[in-house]
Amino acid sequence: MDLINFEDVTGPATSKSVIVFIYGAYGYSGQILFAADTLSELSGTLVIVPDILGEAAIPPKYQSLDEVTEEEKNRLLTKFMDKINNFHDFPGQILEGMERWRTSWPLIEKWGIFGLCFGGKVAALMSRNGTPYVVSGQAHPSFIANEDPELISIPHICLASKDEDPENITQYKMMLDERGYVNTYPDSIHGWMGTKADLEDSEKNLSFNRGYHEVSDFFRRYL
Repeated sequence: MDLINFEDVTGPATSKSVIVFIYGAYGYSGQILFAADTLSELSGTLVIVPDILGEAAIPPKYQSLDEVTEEEKNRLLTKFMDKINNFHDFPGQILEGMERWRTSWPLIEKWGIFGLCFGGKVAALMSRNGTPYVVSGQAHPSFIANEDPELISIPHICLASKDEDPENITQYKMMLDERGYVNTYPDSIHGWMGTKADLEDSEKNLSFNRGYHEVSDFFRRYL
């Protein structure tokens, strides 16, 4: 199993609560680091962004793969898909990371986890019975399996864009019921809270911030 060897950290080191923030396919980007800062500021918690993809992350400058050659596009996608081919490897990596993080921040008592895109899948997997997390969530989710919402055992927030399959989001809404909160942003694209966030556009910036306010408000109930 690959181990997590690096993480970006933001927020108060004396916090008793932490949110593990799983980025999307593009790894670290300016938008992701800004999102982590925003999440920390709004929730009042420490935020840890583990580098779970490493070199398999698609470089943020290639977020539009139409701009690269077909050969380069295939290389980037193959590297990424090979890394995430078995999602069930990621929970073990995160649990291993938690052991180190507990040593670095011994005051932490409560753990939350939030993910974007494929990171949302990881957050869903980390939300099943026996999880050390007390709250979880995802935005513009992907790789959704039918059993994902059914097996979530902790409070969970799911924010969808106009690009997700409405049937998947309806399933989340039905299965989470009182355990969660589901909302769709009908004017936002997949990635609006991550690397594809256009923070220079006032309307898109507003949706970005609204999303993180919703996530933070939900997480603060349990952390």
